[in-house]
Order: sequence, then structure tokens, then C-alpha cells
Amino acid sequence: MKKLSILPFLLLTLASINSAATSIEVSGPVSGTWDADTVLVMGDLLVPDGQTLTIAPGSRIICWSHFRINIQGRILAEGNSGDTILFTVRDTANFHNPSTERGGWFGIRFNQTPAQNDTSRFSFCRFEFGKAFGDSVDEYGGAIYARYFGKIGITNCLFYHNNSYFSGGAVYLWNSDACLRNNIFKDNYAGNPGNIYGYGGGVCAMHSSPEITRNVFLRNSSTGVGGGVSFDDADPVFTNNIFENNYSALGGALGVLRCSPASAFSNLLIVNNTSLFFGGGISCIRSFPVFSNLTITNNSSCYGGGIYCNDSAMPSFYNSIIHGNTGLGVSAYIWDIRSAPDFYYCDVEGDTAGFEGSGGHQGYHGEYRYNIDENPGFYGAGLFPYQLTGNSPCIDAGTPDATFLNIPAYDLGFAPRIWNNRIDMGAYEYNGTTGTAGNNASSDEWFSVCPNPFSNSFRIDLKRNLNLKVNFRIKNLQGNVLQDICIPPGTHHYMVDCISSCTGMLPSGAYILEADNGKEKSVKIILKY
Repeated sequence: MKKLSILPFLLLTLASINSAATSIEVSGPVSGTWDADTVLVMGDLLVPDGQTLTIAPGSRIICWSHFRINIQGRILAEGNSGDTILFTVRDTANFHNPSTERGGWFGIRFNQTPAQNDTSRFSFCRFEFGKAFGDSVDEYGGAIYARYFGKIGITNCLFYHNNSYFSGGAVYLWNSDACLRNNIFKDNYAGNPGNIYGYGGGVCAMHSSPEITRNVFLRNSSTGVGGGVSFDDADPVFTNNIFENNYSALGGALGVLRCSPASAFSNLLIVNNTSLFFGGGISCIRSFPVFSNLTITNNSSCYGGGIYCNDSAMPSFYNSIIHGNTGLGVSAYIWDIRSAPDFYYCDVEGDTAGFEGSGGHQGYHGEYRYNIDENPGFYGAGLFPYQLTGNSPCIDAGTPDATFLNIPAYDLGFAPRIWNNRIDMGAYEYNGTTGTAGNNASSDEWFSVCPNPFSNSFRIDLKRNLNLKVNFRIKNLQGNVLQDICIPPGTHHYMVDCISSCTGMLPSGAYILEADNGKEKSVKIILKY
């Protein structure tokens, strides 16, 4: 196929963009709507009580120096998948120098914002090079700081290279019940090496009850506890999150301190994280959380490759896989005899004989029931490499009745959480389509989707002519039905137009496609550009 040059088109497009580009400078009190292409922040900003600042999609908010955006009213920064909103700083030199404020902006700060104000919302935003530096409260929350105000919604955002002198490299919550959904936290950092014990490289929540669901924490770090996330005296809803390649002194992925959360922490994938001292995956200190359906693997630490317990910590683990980690106490290091983690229906490498510390070996006095120690049989490829293969011993090996755990209806791969009437161990539920989620069906499946990912439409190919009516249902990741599709008997190919068939225009993202022909049921993930 002959390649066509797009250079003239690009030059014409760039010329049009440049001629229409607008820029404004702001400082002091602000409200109304910013609809300029570039907003230059020339001083500290304040959205006054009772007023709203709206930022148009596609805007670039560039701080000229270490300036903050104080919110006493309301801010609406709602981009979309094609037009994100950028928050950044003009000059990033010295960003990684902990002794100076230079190189970063001061983030968005909700400090005792009046509770009667409406919810502030951020969607499809990119926060980068936020730097919390100074004294007292100024040391927390590199990109977003919230204190005594919880009406904040953050969805589909990227937090990249943000830094706090103390805690909450990207986001810090104190007495704040903010909602964080479908975000990516990457390369954020909390603490000051050799001086400050930082908590939560990505997110730190203290005395708060946030909802933190379906986020990815990648390569974040802290000098103290929780490379990805740290909870202290918190009661969060914490489900369907991924932790990979995070680092901390204690709890490479997650640190839980002084917590007795009402909801189970569930559907967590904790892989390839590292701690310098204790708990390559999780550090649990003076806490009593319930963990359900965790996959903790390939993490490393000096002590406790998988988990670490200290100071009368008594977490309970259900339906979880703790296998393939490295450290003294390959699965768990229990510091003191007052700490006693419980394990039910888990796959634990080394069983209790592999527990180290004063609370391990003869000192272990937790409950350990219905567990196994076998290779979990991860798929090892595809979009979800830590799904289970068909011969995994973890399939249908979880607790016979999981209702008391009140876990989400869908697993980490967006498939129904319980399949074949019994829950599996680990973050993913096996449903016969291992490794194909998000891809076309394998040869033994009865239908396929092409293309996947798709742009505005896709084709359903029925591989077997069953002479049956087939019902398809498109759902979002929250389980809401967006479209019902009925394919009549004898149909082999069916086009789905996601502009006209679905309610409005489907935004980019992942969706659930459920299929039922009366004899067989199946679930796939479809991805839209």
C-alpha cells in the first residue's frame, strides 16, 4: 500500500491551531470560566467561598512558579478523553531537590473549605510536578491536598511526578471523604531521604473515609510506609486497585496503620513491589482490616516478602493468593507475638512454617483454616497475566459463602466475581476465558468480537450456528446497562454501532459485554479508543 504524505495537512492544521490559540494570565481571586488554551498562573489563586471556577477541556494550566490554587468555593475541571486538562509548572529544574520549593507548583488545596459548598470535580486531568514544600500543612499533598472537606470527585486522571516533603506524594486526605476512581498514579514520591518519614507515595489518607476504586499505582515511592498508598486511622472503601513496582521502607505497595475499616479491601493485584525493610507487598501496623481476593506475588523485602504485621496487628485474609514473594518469611513476617493475622481459604506459600518473626513458627496463634500451598497457575500473558489457568488449584477454592464479605460484583478483570457458584482465590475469577479478556475469543469460544479495541463500531461473529436467539448486553464498569442487543436465530455476523446504538457516544475506556444464548453465558471486556 502506497504511503500518503500527511505533512501538508499537519502544517495547515498547526497553522490553524496557532492562529486561534489564546492565552490569559491570572492571579489572586478567580471564578467564572477559563476557556483559553493556556492559562498562565502568575501568583497564588483563590476561588472564594460561594463561587465556582470552571476550566474548559483542553486547557493547559501552567504555574509560573511555586504557586497554589486555594479552593474555598468550587472547581470544575472536567476534560474528556480527547481533550484533557493539564496542570503543570513552567520550569521543572530542581523539582527533585527536597531542600527547595523550586521546580514545582503548589497544587490544589482544599483547607477547611465550607462543607455546604457543592462537590468539586476533576476528570481527564493530568497533574504533574506538584510539590508540597514548607511548614506544617504545606508539607502534604503534592498535587491535591484536602483537609476537613470531602466533597471532591477525581476520575480518569493521571498523577505523574508529584512530590510531597512529608506525606501524600500526589494526594493527601485529612478528615476528607473524597472519591478517587479510575486514576493512574505514576512516579510520585513522599518523604525526605534520611530526614522525613513519608507516608503514601501516591495517596495518603488519615482520619478519612474515602472511596478509592479501580486505580493503578505504578512506580510510586515513599521513605516511610506505603509506597503506593498509606492509610492511618482511616475507614476507606478500597477495591479493584493494581499496585506494581512501588517502593517504600515498610509496605512496598500498601501501608495500613491504626485502621479497623468496615469494608473489606478486595480485588487487589499487588505485584513486583519492594520494601527496604518489612513487607514487600503490605505493611499492617496496629490494624484489623479484612482482605479478600488479593493476589500478592513477585514482591520482595528483607523481611516479609508478601506481608508484614507489627504492634498487635490482626488482619484477616480470605480467598487470597500469597505466592512467589521473596524475603525472610517468604509470605509473612510477624514482628511480635501480639500480632496474629488470620488466613481462610488462601493459597499461602510455605504455610505457617514459612512465617518468620516472634509471631511466626511456635509464636503464631492466628487462625489458619482451609488453606493450600500450591502453585497458583497464573496465565502469564495477555492483558491480565495473573488470571488463573483452567487447571489452577485456586479455582472454586474460596470460601463457600462469600456474601458476608460484601465484595464488588465484578473482579479486577471486569468479569462477574462469582462463577460456577463459588468464588475463586485471587484478584481474578476464572470463567473459562482466561487470558482472552479484551482480545478476540479463542477457538473454543462460541463468539468473538472484532476489532477489539474498536473505534465507533465492532462486529460480533457467532462461531457456531445454534439457531438460538442471542442476547448481548453492554455495561460500564460500574455494572450499569448501556445497551441491550438481541441477535435473531441463524445470524452469523452482527454490527454494533456505538454512536447510534448506545445511549449517546461511548467515551473511550473499557466496557463489559455479556452474552447469553439460553444455553451458554460468557463475558468479555471490550475496549474503545
